[in-house]
Parts: sequence; structure tokens; C-alpha cells
Amino acid sequence: MSKTSTKHKPSDDEVYNRIWTAIMERKLQPGTRLKEEDLCEVFETSRGGIRKVLQRLAHHNLIKLVPNSGAYVARATVEEAREVFQARRLIETELVHELVRCFDEYKKQALEDHVDLEEQAHRDGDLNRRIRLSGEFHLKIGELAGKPVLTHFLREIVSRTSLIIAQYQRSSARHAEQTASHPCSEHRGLIEAFDKGDAARAVQLMSEHLMHLEQQLDLDSGIHNAIDLKSIFTG
Repeated sequence: MSKTSTKHKPSDDEVYNRIWTAIMERKLQPGTRLKEEDLCEVFETSRGGIRKVLQRLAHHNLIKLVPNSGAYVARATVEEAREVFQARRLIETELVHELVRCFDEYKKQALEDHVDLEEQAHRDGDLNRRIRLSGEFHLKIGELAGKPVLTHFLREIVSRTSLIIAQYQRSSARHAEQTASHPCSEHRGLIEAFDKGDAARAVQLMSEHLMHLEQQLDLDSGIHNAIDLKSIFTG
């Protein structure tokens, strides 16, 4: 009797989330071509399923579909990069205000647990995971503030921020990111402001935090290295 294969076939959502995670962790560089045949092989799924995922990623401005050429991880212009940070300041300062109003011990513990994961990734030397968790900290603020619509918008621009940083980050900032002794201190400061109910301080800290991220960028040049898709999704 032949054995029936029980190997799990990933759903479209799972494929989307794995590609989204690779973008958040800056494993996929802006301009990288996402070949359908390679993705089909990596995820062991159909070309139709991959096309649905690519269309969804394009809808969220994370990839660009070029007729008669294929799909490419999105590259941002300097103007788009600046506008993304402007949008983040507008949305995230509002979310900070909202979270201060409803902050409690449960939400404090949820944020502290998340920062613990960031610090553990740092101790493990897993920069990619720490980068993703850092972005997800901002999404957690939105979720805990009870603002799903704003958080939905924020999810797109946080992931676009990862692409912008991958494209424009200064080499000195990249080195500092890798060697930081207290990489989560700004997130800890935000939690402290939430706990004290100090909305003005929390807004100030968030604005400064986003400014520090933007100051890492060299908006006169970009960085791009060729990427092997199989090494990202099967490693």
C-alpha cells in the first residue's frame, strides 16, 4: 500500500506572511526579483497561488509588478521615504495618545514581554529577528490602543520602512545597530511613559524615536545586493 504524503502545503496567507517577514527582517533587499518559478519551488505551491500572493503584496506597496518582466521588491524614492516617516509620525503619535488613556497592567506586561523578546534576539546575535520584533512593537501599540484601522495602515508603512532602511541606511548606522549595547532602551522609555500616564512624554519619545530612525538614512544614495530566494526561505 502506498503511503499518502502528509507534508503540509502552505496556504496563501502563510506564503504572504513568510515573504512579509523576510521584508520586515530586511532579508529581501529593494529591487530583488521575485521569480514565480523559484517561489513555487520554495513553497511547493502553484503558480496561481504565488500570483495571488504577489498581487496582494503589490496592493500593499511592498513589491512592484512590472509587465513582461516580473515582480520586484519595491524601491522607494527619496520623496516616498520622507512621506512614509511623515505618515508614521502622524499615526503613531495618535496611537500613543490613545494607549496612554487605556493603559493598564495587562498592556504593560504585553509590551514588556515583547521587548524581552527583542532583547533576547539581541543576545542571540539574531539581528534580523530583532529588527522584525522592533517593528512589531509599534504594531502592538496600535493593537493595545484598540485602533484596528490605524494599525492596519501602520502595518503597511512599518513594512515599507524596513525596505526604506534596507535601501538607504548609512553604513555607520548599520554598524551601530549591530553593536548597540542597549538596543531597546527607547522602547523601554515608552513603556515607562505609558505607565506614568504621561501622554506628552510618550508623544515626545515616539517622535524622537522615529526621528532617530530617519536620521539613519542617506537619502542621496541606495544600497542593493543580489539575493538568493532559496537561501532566505529554506535556510
